[in-house]
This record gives sequence, structure tokens and C-alpha cells, in this order.
Amino acid sequence: MDIEKIELQKLGARIRSLRKELGIKTAEEAAFKYGLQRSQYSKYEAGSGNITYLSLVSLLQKMGISLKDFFSEGFE
Repeated sequence: MDIEKIELQKLGARIRSLRKELGIKTAEEAAFKYGLQRSQYSKYEAGSGNITYLSLVSLLQKMGISLKDFFSEGFE
């Protein structure tokens, strides 16, 4: 597996973890809450959608999470 795919999967796992910590049960609920297409949000969580930096920043702002806090867990 190439490094890009591994890193995208880490990003996705972290997004999914934060969603669950915030008490949002499904990716579909999160997509609706954050104003995203369900399919796109699901790709972000699965690590199969190459989320841009600006999209990540926007999503994290909507979640109330800073970039620093986002990258504080799950990334070495």
C-alpha cells in the first residue's frame, strides 16, 4: 500500500473517531449536519476521497475542532 493511501486512511479514521466523540451516530447524519454530500463525506471517512486542505479546515471548523487538536492523535 502506498504512503498516500495510508495517510488518507489515517485522516479518515480520525474524522470518523471525532464524529463518534461528538455523538453523531452515522456518516449520513454528519454529512447533513455539516452541509456535505453524503457520498463525499463517506469517502472522507473511508480514506478513499482525497480531501483538500481547505475542505479539511472547513469541516473541522464546523466540528469545532482545531487543526492542532485534529493532528494530536493518530499521526506519528
